[in-house]
Amino acid sequence: MRPIRISMGKQLLVEGNDQRNFFQACVDHLGIEDAQVQNFGGVDELRGYLQAFVRAPDFHAVGSIGIVRDAERSAHSALRSIRSSLEKADLTPPTASGRFGDGDPRAGILVLPDGRGPGMLETLLCRTLEGLEVNRCIDTFFACVEALPDITIEKAAKARAFAYLTTRPDPHHSVGVAAKGGHWNLDHPALEDVRSFLRAL
Repeated sequence: MRPIRISMGKQLLVEGNDQRNFFQACVDHLGIEDAQVQNFGGVDELRGYLQAFVRAPDFHAVGSIGIVRDAERSAHSALRSIRSSLEKADLTPPTASGRFGDGDPRAGILVLPDGRGPGMLETLLCRTLEGLEVNRCIDTFFACVEALPDITIEKAAKARAFAYLTTRPDPHHSVGVAAKGGHWNLDHPALEDVRSFLRAL
């Protein structure tokens, strides 16, 4: 994945098109007009992406960079990996998820779902469903499915997020596109860390 042309001073680099669409929806929802969201690709592509990014002709116009990726199995490992990629690109990383370093440009890291535990964007989005009647229906559905002898749900958060989206008008398999369509509550308390990170960008 190659960086696209830098057009704004605030750069948000995210993992994959689902995150790009989701975070663009968040940026728009918050009314942040000077942030550009770019997809750096998969986790193994970030280091090369950053090294190309800092050599871009317009990089001098960048005042801050935020990097977002899923924790997957370990938030600590994800943070360590991003910090290493930033250092290889001669950027100063922060010490923790949700924070920005002191360099110029400032570089920040946000590890989903919460900077502490394992998971991904869908893990965080499922937290926005807690307490809703539709979530109890999803619980019942998965309890039924998981009781079947020949079915194992490998990625529960993704499966639950997709199950929720089937209940929405114009169902979509992409959580990011669904965010642009207004199908996730972007004001939910579970997303406060995301909103705070974007406001600090």
